[in-house]
Amino acid sequence: MATSELSAWDGWGTSQLKIVLLGGRNSGKSSVGNLILGKEEFVTRERTSCSRRLGVVAGRWLTVVDTPGWWCDFSAQDTSELVKREIISSVSLCLPGPHVFLVTVKASSAFSEKRRRAVEEHVALLGDGVWSHCIVVFTSSDRFEHSEEEEGGKALRWLTEKCSRRCHSVIWRDDAEVGELLEKIQRLVAENGNRVFEMQEDILQAVVEEKRRVEERAQQRFVRMKKHRSLLRGRLRSITNIRIVLLGAKGSGKTSTLNTILSRGSDQGRRRTARCQVGEGVVFGRQLTVVDTPGWWMNYFCDETPVFDRREMVLGLSLCPPGPHVFLLVIRVDRAFTDTYRRAAEEHLRLISEHIWSRVIVLFSFGDWLGGTTTEQCIESEGEPLRRLVERCGNRYHVLNNKTKGDGFQVRELIGKMEEMLSGCDNIQHYEIERGAMEQMEEGMRREKERAEERRVKKEKRRQMAKSQLEKLNPLPELRIALVGGRKTGKSSCANTILSTDCFHTDTQTTSCSEGRANIMSKTLAVLDTPGSFFVTSDLLAPSCALLLVVNVSSSFRDAHLEAMEKQLEDGGGQMWSRALVLFSHGDWLGDTSVERRIESEGEPLQRLVEKCGNRYHVLDNKRRGGGAQVNELVELIEEMLVGERLAALHRGDHMWRSVSSAGEQQVDAVTLRQQGLEELTSCRRQLSPEVTESANSPAQRSDNGGQIVALPSGRTGGWAGFTVLDRDTIMSCLASALSGKQRLRWSINLPVTDDLHLRLNGESQLLSSRQPKTILALPQVQHRMLAEGNVISVTSLCHPALRERTLRRLSESGGLQALIDQWDHSSLEELEAFIDSYFEMVWDQTMGSLQSADSDTTEQDAVVEEAGQEEVLSSIDRKLSKLELLEDIRGDLAELRTSLEQSWKAIQEIRGQSKQEEDTG
Repeated sequence: MATSELSAWDGWGTSQLKIVLLGGRNSGKSSVGNLILGKEEFVTRERTSCSRRLGVVAGRWLTVVDTPGWWCDFSAQDTSELVKREIISSVSLCLPGPHVFLVTVKASSAFSEKRRRAVEEHVALLGDGVWSHCIVVFTSSDRFEHSEEEEGGKALRWLTEKCSRRCHSVIWRDDAEVGELLEKIQRLVAENGNRVFEMQEDILQAVVEEKRRVEERAQQRFVRMKKHRSLLRGRLRSITNIRIVLLGAKGSGKTSTLNTILSRGSDQGRRRTARCQVGEGVVFGRQLTVVDTPGWWMNYFCDETPVFDRREMVLGLSLCPPGPHVFLLVIRVDRAFTDTYRRAAEEHLRLISEHIWSRVIVLFSFGDWLGGTTTEQCIESEGEPLRRLVERCGNRYHVLNNKTKGDGFQVRELIGKMEEMLSGCDNIQHYEIERGAMEQMEEGMRREKERAEERRVKKEKRRQMAKSQLEKLNPLPELRIALVGGRKTGKSSCANTILSTDCFHTDTQTTSCSEGRANIMSKTLAVLDTPGSFFVTSDLLAPSCALLLVVNVSSSFRDAHLEAMEKQLEDGGGQMWSRALVLFSHGDWLGDTSVERRIESEGEPLQRLVEKCGNRYHVLDNKRRGGGAQVNELVELIEEMLVGERLAALHRGDHMWRSVSSAGEQQVDAVTLRQQGLEELTSCRRQLSPEVTESANSPAQRSDNGGQIVALPSGRTGGWAGFTVLDRDTIMSCLASALSGKQRLRWSINLPVTDDLHLRLNGESQLLSSRQPKTILALPQVQHRMLAEGNVISVTSLCHPALRERTLRRLSESGGLQALIDQWDHSSLEELEAFIDSYFEMVWDQTMGSLQSADSDTTEQDAVVEEAGQEEVLSSIDRKLSKLELLEDIRGDLAELRTSLEQSWKAIQEIRGQSKQEEDTG
């Protein structure tokens, strides 16, 4: 230690400094202790009891106590009673109390909210006053590792603030920074007036007393177990063939146990065991058959486990005919065992039989965690739930350390216990399987597999059809997704997976709606995460919005779940289901099984939900985000889901166009362009016949009002006096080549007129019969004036400020508006809103090539919509727009049109001025 560091300790005299190390497993506690003492005093492996070491540093005595670690993501409730008791006992190893607690955090690991709560709960076991004696120590193996401390993580900031921003970083195997850490410890001790942390005497006394009772009960259990085994050993018969079935919760270590028993290597990349697996081998002269079965969530009762998993557990017995000898109930020894876990285990074993317990041995996995603690001490420390379970199994238990597969002693001991148990059975060498029930179950699985394949084929056919329809539409630039479902279904995790970022909190319950955005597949994805049991209304269904009904595939789906989901969507009306698909979360739970098998096995409630969504479903594995293939497929599926509605909207818009024309018996389209688009449109004039061009530009046809009638060649309709009056589709195809997407058309308007229309052309009044709808294109390009008198409507009057009043008056007088309202009065809200939104923008949509030629495209669209109508029937809606509301909407659109046309009129005036100036200079 440097001289400056030595001088810093001169004022300490010869008193002893006491330090306690706290932290999660693998956080580097023991390494920090060794670094402080300057030698390898603590063994850096698992321990379940405190370890105390003394040393002299810079002439001063130090007492350092290393405590057992907790799993970093476990709450105090999930930590074993043994570890919690030892954390409290650490204070008694340095009486009257420690000066400082060093809370170690691994710098290279993300410090989430869940880990923050774990630290808070475990440190709080010592009492609230402990925080004034704490220093946060960030541990790392090199200088390139860093934690969220540098990034300002909210959870980590809370911890440092709780410790009054006392923190320090150390690198393992580098004692250069130890001096600075000791200086910070000195300052903290000085701030506390050299006072130590003291716990209440009664708490410490209770812990000491409990530890004594545990040791007594453990010794008694050990004696009983030995006595029972010695009695059975006298009747022992060697068994050459032993069939074993492994049962236990997910993550309990069943697969590792199978590998250890058969001396196999572990497969780290293996998925969860979703279907029973069989392993065989000769071990110590015995032919062993070991069946691995799917696990259940530790806190899930039997009715909460999916039907598929429950059935697989039972079918596992048929994989070791004529029946198993032993059932090994695998339980993790390194975590708490609550009464809920006990009930869950007992209910799942009851699926096999009520009389199974005479053949069950409790097998504790993760045996390396025990360290020097005996199995009996662990059982007695954990409390009543674990003791009851062990007693139900006849006090039969064994510990297996799956990290030491080469150690054959533990497997030999296990085989001996199995043979002893079988020697006590009543002349029955194996568990008898009910053949009738097993055959019935296998037949049900066969039919289920067929239905699953039919569902998959049906889905693929529908997707292929939707993909062919999707080719007719432009890609959506933005897609909105709303995640809906019950609590703890994984909505927030799915949202993070879709956006490939952790923008939604998964450690806390979602209490309000929140949105995240990202660019996926060249489009903007907006994902809305909703609270559990959130009620969806029609306001949420904006255009290009999809509903993902999140279902936890690792849990059962019952009638109550279906009813809750239907209730969430009922306020939005029937159209909700046409935009909904089922999104299965916890996709890793499926293992090597298909989601279709899960749908069919789960039963009618889940099948009904999937059918209500049009057999649309997808699976997300939130544990593997790499590559994004599963998200890309989800986006494609959503676009395919929306294609029918998009085509139907286009079809309805075209149908509305034709309906207005029919209701008014005459239709006139006026397209007003801004000055920027005039040059592009001159190309259209070059297509005119010389006669048309000459007469259109003759001085007799010009006036001061600005405006020109341009007639384009069509071949579809007739005309008068050399002019061709075009239909709408022909004009659109011509404009498409002229504009090429460079300038957006402002507006288009349809004016239904009941009487025959008189239009002045070439100075003469022409009659357009109401039985022959025609289209006139008005271009504000050349000065031209036409009058509007009586029943004669001039083209330039479309740009007049009085357009709104004149149009509404004509609609009202002719009854066209009333006919329109009457026609659509009983349509759905969606149709009415589509009319309002698309009526005045139809020209632009077709100009940009959204539709093809009128003859072929209309036929195709009709077929598509008719097919979609057969599959998706519009349900009743909660509200409709009244006639007055529709009238007000049209008035609003016309008011907006008026503003646009006034701007166009200004552009015309500017052109007039430029033309006049050119004529004057010429």
